[in-house]
Amino acid sequence: MIKRLLTIAFAVITTNVFSQVLVSYDFTGYDGLVTSIPSGWTITNNDTSAIGKTFYTTGSSCATSCPSYKFNITGATIISPTFSNATHLKFFMKGNGSTQPNPFKIYTTADGTNWNNIQTYNPVPLSGTFYTLSLNTTDIQVKFEYTKDSLGFNVALDDITISNGPVGLNNIEQGALNIYPTVTTGSLNIESSSERKAIEIAVINMIGKEVKRFNFIQSNGKTILNLSELPDGVYVLKINMNGQAVNKRIVIRR
Repeated sequence: MIKRLLTIAFAVITTNVFSQVLVSYDFTGYDGLVTSIPSGWTITNNDTSAIGKTFYTTGSSCATSCPSYKFNITGATIISPTFSNATHLKFFMKGNGSTQPNPFKIYTTADGTNWNNIQTYNPVPLSGTFYTLSLNTTDIQVKFEYTKDSLGFNVALDDITISNGPVGLNNIEQGALNIYPTVTTGSLNIESSSERKAIEIAVINMIGKEVKRFNFIQSNGKTILNLSELPDGVYVLKINMNGQAVNKRIVIRR
């Protein structure tokens, strides 16, 4: 199932202003098909069938929004794009099923060939939690790998963020923002409360280049953005509203 509506609470960055997100993936648009995977990411097991599907659409198994990725076979891996000078890895993870000692491992590599296990979770907790791990500045990729037995325990993974500093996000109770559809042919709706707000949105492609920027005052609670000139692909929206910031991913697909 493709996410058609994304409801998020605005967040405040609570860390050093020089922290920068280098790589991120929240699985927006992922539907179990290889064609839905953003450029640079590798997912070895992809399935759309009812029994073997590799994504969750229930809120308890997702972080900010669904879908999340579902690790459901032994040896399934997710490998990030390359990056440089990163220091922190943050991700959401949740075990599902009857808890079993099935190791979920995180690896890093400095050369793209030799992998170093930096963390093993065994078993994976049943409560959905964000985890933060330290990276070496020489690391260039991160890999997630799951080993499963025959008893049906699966693992949800969501909202992966790789940064050059600790990026902490705290939800704000009021002022929820709706961005939809997250898979679009070119038109994007931005909705918030009717209170007057100054909004700035930078649209970033998957190689980190800013391809479009919007600055506007929203006073009626809804703005329609035209992205029709952009080619098909996955983009990150860097949104600032009245000094509050959040990054979210969208897919343009025609």
